[in-house]
Amino acid sequence: MIKFIDTRNSEEVEPHPELVSYFQETQKFNTALPESFLEGNEFYNITSNIEQNIFLINRLEERDLLKDSNRMIDCGIGLGFTLFDFYLQSLDSKKSFSFSGIEKQSAYIDFMKENLIDFWKDGIDLIEDDIMNHSYKEYDIVYSYSPYRTTVKLKEFYEKVVSEIESGSLIIENANSGIGHGDVLLTIENLERIEIDDISVFRKI
Repeated sequence: MIKFIDTRNSEEVEPHPELVSYFQETQKFNTALPESFLEGNEFYNITSNIEQNIFLINRLEERDLLKDSNRMIDCGIGLGFTLFDFYLQSLDSKKSFSFSGIEKQSAYIDFMKENLIDFWKDGIDLIEDDIMNHSYKEYDIVYSYSPYRTTVKLKEFYEKVVSEIESGSLIIENANSGIGHGDVLLTIENLERIEIDDISVFRKI
C-alpha cells in the first residue's frame, strides 16, 4: 500500500484510492521515445513531490487564497498524476474548479487520452502545445514542476506567466519547496511570496 508522509506533522496519510489506481495505470507507459525527447533544456515526466501537495487545496482555502471559481493549469502535465491529485482534493472543496493541462509531447497526450481520461470524468482539458506558446491570462492557478533545466529559460517562462495572469492569481511550483530550481521565483517581479507550512506559493501583486 502506498503511503505518504504529511510533512507538517510527520503523520502517515493514506492516499485517495483513485490516486493509487491512477498512478498504477501510469506505470504502463512504455512508449518508445525519440532521442531528442530526452535532450535539451527541458524535463520530462518528473513526478512532483506529492507529499508537498497534501491537502494543499484545503490549505489555500483556509488562508483565503482561492477564488469562488478557480481555473487551474499544469504546465507540462506529462501523465497528469499531480494535477489529478489536485482534482481529487477539489471534490471536497467549497470552491469550484476547472482543470487544464498543457503538454507538447504527443506521447503523453495520447497515453492520457487512451488510458487515463476516464479517471477525470470530463474534468480535464488537455492542450497539446508548447508551454511558451500558450496564453495564461484565463487562469487563476498556474502549476508546474520547473519545466526547464536552465534558470534563464525558467525565468523567461515565469516572466511570461506573470505578465499574463491577473492580480491575485497564484503560481504553485513544486521544485525546491515552491521557489523553483535556482530559486528562480524569488527573482521575478510583481510576485508576493506566501509561506504555507513548509512550502511557498506566489501571488501576483
